[in-house]
Amino acid sequence: MEMAFAFLGFFAFLFSLGYGVYHLVRYVLKKEKRFSKKLFWPLFIGGLILLFTGAALTEPDAAAANADKKYSALNTEYKSLKQEHEALEKEYEAISSEAKKLKDDTKDQDKLKQLEKENSELKKTQKSLKAENETLQQDKTKLEKQLKEAQNRTASTKENSEHSSTSTNKSNETSSADTAEGCLIKGSKNGIYHTPGSTYYERTTDPAEMFCSVEEAEAAGYRAPKR
Repeated sequence: MEMAFAFLGFFAFLFSLGYGVYHLVRYVLKKEKRFSKKLFWPLFIGGLILLFTGAALTEPDAAAANADKKYSALNTEYKSLKQEHEALEKEYEAISSEAKKLKDDTKDQDKLKQLEKENSELKKTQKSLKAENETLQQDKTKLEKQLKEAQNRTASTKENSEHSSTSTNKSNETSSADTAEGCLIKGSKNGIYHTPGSTYYERTTDPAEMFCSVEEAEAAGYRAPKR
Protein backbone atom coordinates (compact mmCIF):
# COMPACT_ATOMS: atom_id res chain seq x y z
CA MET A 1 0.00 0.00 0.00
CA GLU A 2 2.85 2.40 0.90
CA MET A 3 4.58 1.68 -2.41
CA ALA A 4 1.32 2.46 -4.24
CA PHE A 5 1.19 5.89 -2.54
CA ALA A 6 4.80 6.58 -3.51
CA PHE A 7 4.26 5.46 -7.12
CA LEU A 8 1.05 7.49 -7.47
CA GLY A 9 2.77 10.59 -6.03
CA PHE A 10 5.75 10.17 -8.36
CA PHE A 11 3.47 9.81 -11.39
CA ALA A 12 1.43 12.93 -10.44
CA PHE A 13 4.63 14.91 -9.87
CA LEU A 14 6.04 13.93 -13.29
CA PHE A 15 2.74 14.70 -15.00
CA SER A 16 2.60 18.19 -13.44
CA LEU A 17 6.17 18.92 -14.55
CA GLY A 18 5.42 17.72 -18.09
CA TYR A 19 2.26 19.82 -18.17
CA GLY A 20 4.14 22.93 -17.02
CA VAL A 21 7.00 22.50 -19.51
CA TYR A 22 4.57 21.83 -22.38
CA HIS A 23 2.59 25.02 -21.79
CA LEU A 24 5.77 27.02 -21.20
CA VAL A 25 7.03 25.99 -24.64
CA ARG A 26 3.67 26.82 -26.23
CA TYR A 27 3.68 30.21 -24.57
CA VAL A 28 7.22 31.00 -25.77
CA LEU A 29 6.59 29.84 -29.35
CA LYS A 30 2.96 30.85 -29.96
CA LYS A 31 2.18 33.24 -27.07
CA GLU A 32 -0.77 31.08 -26.05
CA LYS A 33 -2.03 31.27 -22.46
CA ARG A 34 -3.92 28.06 -21.75
CA PHE A 35 -1.99 27.08 -18.63
CA SER A 36 -4.34 25.96 -15.81
CA LYS A 37 -3.07 26.64 -12.31
CA LYS A 38 -6.01 24.69 -10.86
CA LEU A 39 -4.68 21.56 -12.57
CA PHE A 40 -0.94 22.15 -12.20
CA TRP A 41 -0.59 23.04 -8.51
CA PRO A 42 -2.79 20.27 -7.03
CA LEU A 43 -0.93 17.69 -9.11
CA PHE A 44 2.46 19.14 -8.22
CA ILE A 45 1.90 19.54 -4.46
CA GLY A 46 -0.25 16.42 -4.06
CA GLY A 47 2.33 14.34 -5.94
CA LEU A 48 5.12 15.51 -3.63
CA ILE A 49 3.04 14.78 -0.51
CA LEU A 50 2.12 11.27 -1.66
CA LEU A 51 5.70 10.56 -2.73
CA PHE A 52 7.24 11.56 0.61
CA THR A 53 4.46 9.91 2.63
CA GLY A 54 4.87 6.59 0.80
CA ALA A 55 8.65 6.73 1.19
CA ALA A 56 8.39 7.47 4.94
CA LEU A 57 5.95 4.61 5.52
CA THR A 58 8.05 2.03 3.65
CA GLU A 59 11.30 2.93 5.46
CA PRO A 60 10.47 1.12 8.79
CA ASP A 61 9.38 -1.99 6.85
CA ALA A 62 12.71 -2.03 4.96
CA ALA A 63 14.66 -1.67 8.22
CA ALA A 64 12.69 -4.53 9.80
CA ALA A 65 13.27 -6.80 6.77
CA ASN A 66 17.01 -6.04 6.80
CA ALA A 67 17.30 -6.75 10.53
CA ASP A 68 15.31 -9.98 10.13
CA LYS A 69 17.63 -11.14 7.32
CA LYS A 70 20.75 -10.52 9.43
CA TYR A 71 19.14 -12.26 12.40
CA SER A 72 18.33 -15.36 10.30
CA ALA A 73 21.91 -15.58 8.97
CA LEU A 74 23.44 -15.27 12.45
CA ASN A 75 20.96 -17.75 13.88
CA THR A 76 21.93 -20.33 11.23
CA GLU A 77 25.65 -19.82 11.92
CA TYR A 78 25.01 -20.08 15.66
CA LYS A 79 23.20 -23.43 15.24
CA SER A 80 26.06 -24.75 13.09
CA LEU A 81 28.70 -23.79 15.67
CA LYS A 82 26.58 -25.26 18.43
CA GLN A 83 26.48 -28.61 16.62
CA GLU A 84 30.27 -28.53 16.13
CA HIS A 85 30.70 -27.69 19.80
CA GLU A 86 28.53 -30.65 20.87
CA ALA A 87 30.45 -33.00 18.54
CA LEU A 88 33.78 -31.81 19.98
CA GLU A 89 32.51 -32.32 23.52
CA LYS A 90 31.57 -35.92 22.71
CA GLU A 91 34.98 -36.52 21.15
CA TYR A 92 36.66 -34.92 24.15
CA GLU A 93 34.73 -37.19 26.53
CA ALA A 94 35.68 -40.29 24.50
CA ILE A 95 39.38 -39.34 24.51
CA SER A 96 39.29 -38.57 28.23
CA SER A 97 37.71 -41.94 28.94
CA GLU A 98 40.32 -43.72 26.84
CA ALA A 99 43.14 -41.78 28.53
CA LYS A 100 41.96 -42.87 31.96
CA LYS A 101 42.04 -46.53 30.86
CA LEU A 102 45.57 -46.16 29.49
CA LYS A 103 47.05 -44.58 32.62
CA ASP A 104 47.34 -47.98 34.32
CA ASP A 105 48.82 -49.66 31.24
CA THR A 106 52.61 -48.96 31.08
CA LYS A 107 52.91 -50.59 27.64
CA ASP A 108 50.85 -47.84 26.00
CA GLN A 109 52.68 -44.76 27.37
CA ASP A 110 53.39 -43.41 23.87
CA LYS A 111 49.75 -43.71 22.89
CA LEU A 112 48.77 -42.06 26.15
CA LYS A 113 51.02 -39.06 25.43
CA GLN A 114 49.59 -38.76 21.94
CA LEU A 115 46.06 -38.86 23.31
CA GLU A 116 46.92 -36.23 25.92
CA LYS A 117 48.33 -34.01 23.19
CA GLU A 118 45.16 -34.43 21.15
CA ASN A 119 43.14 -33.77 24.29
CA SER A 120 45.01 -30.49 24.87
CA GLU A 121 44.44 -29.39 21.29
CA LEU A 122 40.75 -30.22 21.61
CA LYS A 123 40.53 -28.11 24.77
CA LYS A 124 42.03 -25.13 22.92
CA THR A 125 39.58 -25.64 20.04
CA GLN A 126 36.72 -25.90 22.52
CA LYS A 127 37.72 -22.59 24.18
CA SER A 128 37.89 -20.90 20.77
CA LEU A 129 34.45 -22.21 19.86
CA LYS A 130 33.04 -21.03 23.19
CA ALA A 131 34.40 -17.52 22.54
CA GLU A 132 32.87 -17.50 19.05
CA ASN A 133 29.62 -18.83 20.50
CA GLU A 134 29.46 -15.98 23.04
CA THR A 135 30.17 -13.41 20.32
CA LEU A 136 27.36 -14.82 18.18
CA GLN A 137 25.02 -14.78 21.17
CA GLN A 138 25.74 -11.05 21.68
CA ASP A 139 25.21 -10.29 17.97
CA LYS A 140 22.00 -12.32 18.02
CA THR A 141 20.70 -10.34 21.02
CA LYS A 142 21.51 -7.01 19.32
CA LEU A 143 19.75 -8.04 16.12
CA GLU A 144 16.69 -9.23 18.04
CA LYS A 145 16.56 -5.81 19.72
CA GLN A 146 16.92 -3.99 16.37
CA LEU A 147 14.22 -6.19 14.85
CA LYS A 148 11.80 -5.44 17.69
CA GLU A 149 12.52 -1.69 17.45
CA ALA A 150 11.92 -1.68 13.69
CA GLN A 151 8.67 -3.64 14.13
CA ASN A 152 7.56 -1.27 16.92
CA ARG A 153 8.25 1.77 14.72
CA THR A 154 6.17 0.25 11.92
CA ALA A 155 3.29 -0.61 14.29
CA SER A 156 3.49 2.85 15.92
CA THR A 157 3.28 4.63 12.54
CA LYS A 158 0.20 2.63 11.50
CA GLU A 159 -1.43 2.99 14.96
CA ASN A 160 -0.97 6.80 14.97
CA SER A 161 -2.52 7.04 11.51
CA GLU A 162 -5.49 4.88 12.52
CA HIS A 163 -5.92 6.74 15.85
CA SER A 164 -6.01 10.14 14.12
CA SER A 165 -8.67 8.93 11.69
CA THR A 166 -10.75 7.37 14.51
CA SER A 167 -10.59 10.54 16.66
CA THR A 168 -11.80 12.70 13.77
CA ASN A 169 -14.72 10.37 13.04
CA LYS A 170 -15.73 10.26 16.72
CA SER A 171 -15.70 14.07 16.98
CA ASN A 172 -17.90 14.41 13.90
CA GLU A 173 -20.29 11.73 15.16
CA THR A 174 -20.64 13.45 18.58
CA SER A 175 -21.40 16.85 17.05
CA SER A 176 -23.99 15.36 14.69
CA ALA A 177 -25.63 13.39 17.49
CA ASP A 178 -26.01 16.45 19.72
CA THR A 179 -27.68 18.44 16.95
CA ALA A 180 -29.98 15.57 16.01
CA GLU A 181 -31.22 15.16 19.60
CA GLY A 182 -32.35 18.81 19.75
CA CYS A 183 -29.41 20.14 21.81
CA LEU A 184 -29.37 23.60 20.21
CA ILE A 185 -27.69 25.71 22.92
CA LYS A 186 -24.19 26.64 21.73
CA GLY A 187 -21.25 26.86 24.15
CA SER A 188 -18.57 29.18 22.72
CA LYS A 189 -14.85 28.84 23.27
CA ASN A 190 -14.99 31.94 25.54
CA GLY A 191 -17.14 30.10 28.13
CA ILE A 192 -20.45 31.79 27.16
CA TYR A 193 -23.59 29.91 26.08
CA HIS A 194 -25.98 31.25 23.42
CA THR A 195 -29.62 30.19 23.15
CA PRO A 196 -31.53 30.16 19.83
CA GLY A 197 -32.69 33.68 18.94
CA SER A 198 -30.04 35.45 21.06
CA THR A 199 -27.81 38.20 19.61
CA TYR A 200 -24.70 36.12 19.00
CA TYR A 201 -26.34 32.77 18.35
CA GLU A 202 -26.03 32.85 14.56
CA ARG A 203 -22.51 34.35 14.76
CA THR A 204 -21.25 31.42 16.81
CA THR A 205 -20.46 29.08 13.91
CA ASP A 206 -17.85 26.91 15.63
CA PRO A 207 -19.17 26.09 19.14
CA ALA A 208 -16.97 24.21 21.59
CA GLU A 209 -19.97 22.25 22.96
CA MET A 210 -23.71 21.84 22.43
CA PHE A 211 -26.19 21.69 25.33
CA CYS A 212 -29.82 20.67 25.62
CA SER A 213 -30.73 23.10 28.43
CA VAL A 214 -29.48 26.25 30.17
CA GLU A 215 -28.99 24.28 33.38
CA GLU A 216 -26.72 21.82 31.59
CA ALA A 217 -24.62 24.67 30.12
CA GLU A 218 -24.26 26.40 33.50
CA ALA A 219 -23.36 23.09 35.18
CA ALA A 220 -20.56 22.74 32.61
CA GLY A 221 -19.14 26.15 33.64
CA TYR A 222 -20.66 28.34 30.91
CA ARG A 223 -22.40 31.66 31.64
CA ALA A 224 -25.08 33.70 29.85
CA PRO A 225 -24.01 36.66 27.66
CA LYS A 226 -24.09 40.10 29.34
CA ARG A 227 -26.35 41.46 26.63
